[in-house]
Amino acid sequence: MMRPANLSDLRFFFGDQCFFGLCPVGGGRTYGFGHVAVPHFRDDVRGRLARLRQRFDGFAEPVQQFLAALDCDEQVHCSTVEWVDQEEWHRGRVVLVGDAAHASSPMMGQGGAMAVEDAYVLSECLRPADTIEAALDQYVTRRKPRVRWVQQESLSVSKIIGLPSEPRDAALRTRGEEMFRHRFQPLIALP
Repeated sequence: MMRPANLSDLRFFFGDQCFFGLCPVGGGRTYGFGHVAVPHFRDDVRGRLARLRQRFDGFAEPVQQFLAALDCDEQVHCSTVEWVDQEEWHRGRVVLVGDAAHASSPMMGQGGAMAVEDAYVLSECLRPADTIEAALDQYVTRRKPRVRWVQQESLSVSKIIGLPSEPRDAALRTRGEEMFRHRFQPLIALP
């Protein structure tokens, strides 16, 4: 969708048990995403855009500009956050990587990165291995701790959104950047 005025970097806008994010991408376009901490329900496509606009009514102007630029219900994708937590990532010579093995909440924004890291580590394990099965065992052993950490951090971020707005927002205003850097620091190291 179009880029709201004065939006040059990733921004989050928080509400009561919800948030809306805007992320500039190429070509003057913006990726928008929202999260609402409510029990699972089926959201009919018909009327979805109107419900989205109503849910985020009162949010800051960039969110309103983004939502106003949407044309139809089909432009809005809604789904529950699905977790996949396979204990077994490989059987014989068949191996799972990325979300097929360990999908989690998108709250850390690491789904694609975890899949790329999986492929990188898998290639490192396959190169010197005596057998494919040994390489796959090593791959799982190397990846599981980092993946589990990302899953736990994603869960923690989800819980923060459900906190009462006033103390949550005050903490984010005073320590948000520090908390953000602390949360992502461990991901700087090679997988």
